[in-house]
Amino acid sequence: MELFNSETGIRAQLHGDVWIRQGKNLTREQILENPDRKFKNLIVDVCSNLIAEWAIRGNPGFLRSSATDYPGILSLAVGTGAVGWDLQNPPVETAGQTRLFGELVNGRKPFTTVNYTDGLGNVSSPPTNVIDFLTTFTETQAVGPIVEMGLFGGNNSLVVDEGMMVNYKTFAVINKSATSSLSILWRLTF
Repeated sequence: MELFNSETGIRAQLHGDVWIRQGKNLTREQILENPDRKFKNLIVDVCSNLIAEWAIRGNPGFLRSSATDYPGILSLAVGTGAVGWDLQNPPVETAGQTRLFGELVNGRKPFTTVNYTDGLGNVSSPPTNVIDFLTTFTETQAVGPIVEMGLFGGNNSLVVDEGMMVNYKTFAVINKSATSSLSILWRLTF
């Protein structure tokens, strides 16, 4: 899905941004200022469809009952990838992805904080089209070689291998030990 900025005349691909940093009790600012890794990532097809559905909801003829409404993005999951993957060079993500290949035990968490931002990283009190999702895994959570992660929403989004994946990223391995915490700040721009 492409977005058009009428002020600049530039089309931008719908995407996410991710900052990762290991360390205890990190603030949002510390993660942004000095990340161990930073990525752009792919918004998957399901998310594009949900955004369109959310956009049309409320228009005459397109109302949904509360029994079928989907909760928003509620959790982040990390995984080890598929058997046989090169951990230094895992396969590139695809828009059709719906699950992690190897979700870690204790590797799915609700967000520590969720904030609207002004697009420059500053928390914004009025709603914007940029949202930061921060998750911190403690020493005993998500231990292992991490090469993939995803954002999940909808029903059962806090349950391993369930929920609806709306964002996905693969990357060279991060070896998360049982003696370190891992913080992930994931920014989505709609």
